[in-house]
Amino acid sequence: MYYQSCTVLRTSLVSMLVVAVTGSVGAMAGSPWTLVGSGDLAFLFSGSSQFAYDRSGAKAAETALLGPVPTLRIAPMVRNFKTSVLSAHPNWTPGQQNIIGLEAAVIVEKNAASGYSKCPNLAAALDSTAPGKAQVDTLLGLVLGGKGGAGTSSACRHPDRLAAVDALAGWFGGIYFIDHFYRRDDRSGATSTMKERFRIQYFCNGGAPGLLAGVDSNLANADGDPIRRTCVSEATGTYTKTACTLYPAATPCTAGDAGCTQGLVVALSEKDPVMPDLDTSIARRVRLDSYNQTLGFTGRAASRQTGNAAPNINGISPNNFNVRTSAYFAARRLFLNLSDIPIGTSRAGGRTTDDIANDQAQLDLYAWMTDPVLGGRFNLDPLLVANGFIPCTDDYSDPAGPGNLCSSQIPPPSGDDPRVCIAAGGVGDNGASLCCPSGQPSPASPGVCPGPSCSPMNDWCTGSGQGTCCAGLTCTDQGTGYSACN
Repeated sequence: MYYQSCTVLRTSLVSMLVVAVTGSVGAMAGSPWTLVGSGDLAFLFSGSSQFAYDRSGAKAAETALLGPVPTLRIAPMVRNFKTSVLSAHPNWTPGQQNIIGLEAAVIVEKNAASGYSKCPNLAAALDSTAPGKAQVDTLLGLVLGGKGGAGTSSACRHPDRLAAVDALAGWFGGIYFIDHFYRRDDRSGATSTMKERFRIQYFCNGGAPGLLAGVDSNLANADGDPIRRTCVSEATGTYTKTACTLYPAATPCTAGDAGCTQGLVVALSEKDPVMPDLDTSIARRVRLDSYNQTLGFTGRAASRQTGNAAPNINGISPNNFNVRTSAYFAARRLFLNLSDIPIGTSRAGGRTTDDIANDQAQLDLYAWMTDPVLGGRFNLDPLLVANGFIPCTDDYSDPAGPGNLCSSQIPPPSGDDPRVCIAAGGVGDNGASLCCPSGQPSPASPGVCPGPSCSPMNDWCTGSGQGTCCAGLTCTDQGTGYSACN
């Protein structure tokens, strides 16, 4: 059974405020220095004269902290340090002061019609063998990661996934089919949360590193989902271009070209024109779809934009109370992590004056954000609220007790990053860590994946005649938005 009774949270988007965080010291020679961290937390440093913010993500922040010559002292992250990092540096284990707030990963849909009272059972019951995780092959896991959350070509063409896509379309307003389901790229904390909670190993579109030559880019993300749709048009300038391909060859193409299509699952790394961030970009893509055929998952702020909603998961809405008490399934912590290794340590010739000034400025900023004597949550919580995040408490006090996610337990370390999957026929960029949607390991760098395996009876297919079906089968239009092998 794919559905349950539930209600839909309807709230308006809080105005996005640009607030400068400058710490307790004035700008110094050598600034602005670069802070590296999760893109979701860039708002904390918007307008700062001391610090430029590099949105490359938590992994890049760990690299900067651990480099032969560290360039970072504090790390704004939407997850804990990885297991391997804490094993080498156990005294980096976050304490309560490092948990600066909370967030929720949500599914965002266009507001449903009046009387809409049911939504899909997105998570199903929790799996008792894996605390905090859903059963394998929930509705959402099937749609985003295919059978078993494997993300392979065969898993993403599996009949169970096709049935899940149809079921999801039926419950989100009774639409004909889902055109696109947007996700954040692999650097996003929302992506990490959804993978962890819904047992998704890899997404059906493939890997989404989000960076091309060091710059945020939608075109860096694979488009390998075997469920194909019409490319989203960028002709009006409303949307930033996203990858389209001549599937299954994975040859890049331009919307409108013959045979040019785009997968059901699409990863975004660049904000759309005039949008302040990716949350609001995804929210607007959902809201502007007059046919209500677009969904997305991202941070909670996207669902708070007027015209959008976030359905409950297992009957629980992503409101402040449910996130703070961990009742909402996809609640997550926000971290300001701290290293005990000064910037510039091990530099040949010793630490420079700029190293020392940068180090002190980051420590001052850390104190401004976490030390109650210097303001701490009084300084930080208004910024969180203004940008759609959730402070640990409503009165600026430190959280206490097991009933608050900010203080309930020592945060578990994050699992080490899994291998990155790329689209069939696509080219990877990190050699041996690659795998392919076909389930086969890729060759050595640059890692060109083998082509997709053929589709068996009743599986998804593309093309005419045999198309991508195995020998003896014909790719036949099923009349419900997809074709299958018969």
